[in-house]
Amino acid sequence: MVEDTKVKDVYSKGFEALNENEPVSKTLPILEKSEPPVVIVKNDDGEISGVLTRRRIRRSKLNPTSTKIKKLKQPAPYLRIHDSVSESARLMLENQVLQLPVYAGEKLVGVISYEDVIDAAAGSAWGEKEVKTVMTSDPFTVSPEETISQVLSLFRMQGFSHAPVVERGDLQGIVSIQDIMDIVYHAEDRSTRGDRAGNKEPLSNMEIRTVMSAPVYAARPDETLQEAAQKMRDHDISSLVVIEDERVSGIVTKKDFLEPISQVGQKRPPMQIQFSVKPGIRMTEEEKAVMRKEFDSFVRRYQEALGLGNLFVYMKKYGAVSKGDQLIHCRLQFRTSRGPYYGTAEGWSPEESFRLALNRLERQIIQSKETELSEEHSRRQIEEYLESEL
Repeated sequence: MVEDTKVKDVYSKGFEALNENEPVSKTLPILEKSEPPVVIVKNDDGEISGVLTRRRIRRSKLNPTSTKIKKLKQPAPYLRIHDSVSESARLMLENQVLQLPVYAGEKLVGVISYEDVIDAAAGSAWGEKEVKTVMTSDPFTVSPEETISQVLSLFRMQGFSHAPVVERGDLQGIVSIQDIMDIVYHAEDRSTRGDRAGNKEPLSNMEIRTVMSAPVYAARPDETLQEAAQKMRDHDISSLVVIEDERVSGIVTKKDFLEPISQVGQKRPPMQIQFSVKPGIRMTEEEKAVMRKEFDSFVRRYQEALGLGNLFVYMKKYGAVSKGDQLIHCRLQFRTSRGPYYGTAEGWSPEESFRLALNRLERQIIQSKETELSEEHSRRQIEEYLESEL
């Protein structure tokens, strides 16, 4: 059982640690060989002040030689060896840190990664659930001719990080934020030498066909989560496209696994809300309380129609600072007994962006209910017509 699996059963023993005042360049050889690829960051007093991953360094586009580790480190909560893996998943989602320090008493003994958590859950009875229970249905797709700029705009507006690449109904590949970051990162390294020297074409104009990953590894909606996790592990990938009747019907990522794992074994209301906020966004407990109150009001209107549900709230900075203010992008993922619903919006405060996104999610639910009523009306008309012809 997932709820019975503890951190001590799955974490990676041992770790690499560096002082936060060291240059980022000192982490690079460590991250190339360490598994999971994470460095524990300590302050001058020897206390843990965060973690640093290879992914975060690549996304920063800062010079690793002149940049200190403390500029890129991520604050990270820690776990005890007797904590559950579901608690690990919850902390990873809420803090948007996928590798966490592990303590035995007062001693730091290792690191637990999201792969450790997923593998533990997939190997339990929970792993017998079907892929369709966690996948994102009918995902946005892009064409091979679309540019990096167009796809990044789609990712930013919709708040996701993977998209199947489809041409005339046929699946050609898959593109992720990481694929694009790898191209940008390596292109900047080669901008004055090698195969990009003298090339003036902006990276943003490159077609997605030159960036996407192929072949695509796929899953069926009725495959088990254990089978899907094994495919991801075997091929060292973070997502699978879900194919049904030779068409793209969904996509499942490792984050889709973490969300339900974080809820296992927890006694909570039929409808619940969980926040996952990027570093740099200040959100007080009072603001969270206001958002929970708005969600409670929303639940009272729709719980009977939707049944059980979990609302995951993701927030991050959006765009450049304007006159000292920073737009906040809010993405809502509402998993219910009737299926998933989504809403995204931007606002000048966490409350505003949440309220706008919740309004959009509510409109989606209303439209879904109207469609069901329309389909039911059409079905009855057909039945009445057939009966009249008997």
